[in-house]
Amino acid sequence: ALRAGLLQLPALTQYDAMERQANADVDAAKAAKHPDWGFGVDYSRRDPRFGDYLSAKVTFSLPLFASTRQDPIIDARVETAGSVRLERTAKLREVEASLDARLADHVMHHELLERARDTLVPLAKQRADLETASYGAGAASLSDVLSALLALAEAQTDVVDHQADVARDGATIVLTYGNEAQ
Repeated sequence: ALRAGLLQLPALTQYDAMERQANADVDAAKAAKHPDWGFGVDYSRRDPRFGDYLSAKVTFSLPLFASTRQDPIIDARVETAGSVRLERTAKLREVEASLDARLADHVMHHELLERARDTLVPLAKQRADLETASYGAGAASLSDVLSALLALAEAQTDVVDHQADVARDGATIVLTYGNEAQ
């Protein structure tokens, strides 16, 4: 769902507008290659001594020497449109790579959390229980028991740290790559 929504990200939708603008520029440049005409009429009321004034004008734009005037402009606009498409493709690849990297980090942090919760904490608890029993039997010192309890506390703290990493990764991914439809 995140990959499907990448095209809706503002970083990529801006390229849609840029591409439409570049295509409009190409169309305008091509339109300048065709003859155009216009007309105008002016009426002016002047002093009675001079009489009223009426003028008419007709204009024609003839695209002469198209190969040296209009064609290079059209070619430049087409190049600009092509570069916008290439920039958009590069940005899409960059966003996809960034998403893949963040998802890989999220998976890694989740695996660290599972390992700490399912393996390291139970082993530290077992060691603390054994050291406490050994201390009760007189086979271990108090410092061994405290060391084992400290290792258990550190393992439990690591679980909390890994939970925070997983939650942070998830929130970052959803806020950065999610959209309203998800």
